[in-house]
Amino acid sequence: MRVLIWMLLGGVLYWVLRGWTRGGSPGPRDKGGNGEEMVRDPQCGVYVPVSSALKRRVKGQTVYFCSRECEVSYKKNGN
Repeated sequence: MRVLIWMLLGGVLYWVLRGWTRGGSPGPRDKGGNGEEMVRDPQCGVYVPVSSALKRRVKGQTVYFCSRECEVSYKKNGN
């Protein structure tokens, strides 16, 4: 029984430390692996480096797309 409790506590500790060291998934203004800003495609949800994203103005706001297909789909959906 003690072994089971220690294994459970060890698993919880591992899970907590892993979360702290990983820092979570990239957010809209986080940097990618090469230090470049990442932006999220509103159509498919993929994060892409700002230098390779398609930048468009939509309703007065800047929107970034990962591909031309996502941009077209976004416009077809009424956005």
